[in-house]
Amino acid sequence: MPHASVNGINIFYEIIGEDNNPTLVMTHGLGGHGRAYENLIPEFTKGYRLLLWDMRGHGQSDRPKAEAGVYTRSQHASDLAGLLESLNIQKAHIHGHSLGGLVAQQFVISYPEKTASLIIQDSSAEIKKEYVDGWDDRIQNVIDMGLEGIPVDYTRGWGKKFSDANKEYIDARHIESADRNDLFVYVEDMRISGTDLYENPLAPQLHEIKCPVLVICGEEDGTTPPGGHVRMHRAIDHSELVIIPLAGHFPNIETPEEYSTAILDFLDKVN
Repeated sequence: MPHASVNGINIFYEIIGEDNNPTLVMTHGLGGHGRAYENLIPEFTKGYRLLLWDMRGHGQSDRPKAEAGVYTRSQHASDLAGLLESLNIQKAHIHGHSLGGLVAQQFVISYPEKTASLIIQDSSAEIKKEYVDGWDDRIQNVIDMGLEGIPVDYTRGWGKKFSDANKEYIDARHIESADRNDLFVYVEDMRISGTDLYENPLAPQLHEIKCPVLVICGEEDGTTPPGGHVRMHRAIDHSELVIIPLAGHFPNIETPEEYSTAILDFLDKVN
């Protein structure tokens, strides 16, 4: 299976699609992996070369010991820059979901020359103090009880229609994530989404983003609510905003047709 040596570790990736098509990089969220977008491969590869990758500590990439500075949004962004360089990809469309959205924003700010466009999905650019406290409580719960101690939340992360019809799927996904992930890596990436984002918000830098941007989220996302996406959209010149009805934090799973249509319409306009 393909790995690239980047920043002293091995990063797992897959490239799917025609070599002469523009490259679309999909960046997963907390505890995820590149294959989170497997259901979208047939549609996205009709016109794009899809690059799926596992961030350090996730999936089939190396899992360096969780120490200070090893897991940060800038480090993840640097890994992506190194991966693109190793694959001789000069410029790509950069997508990021949730934690991956923080990484994607940081990547575009740090490496604008490598970015054709940015897609921010169900993510954020800043966080209020009361939400940081919630992240800290969740981190302590994971430390005390392990990843299996994270309660299944059918409403905060998922739209009601999908959740009501797919509780067994959500349960199985929750168990699989707990089994697959490293506790201490998970904790460090939770800090990126909580304390670090509060102390080092991306929002003041959003005006620096000059490439075309799509901000997309589920209307019923209780993890990163639509209001934050409206603020990101207003802060970024030449950005578009799509809010998908009946979807929560995972419109790529809950409403894949509406999700893929929005992304492909955006990409077709900016190519």
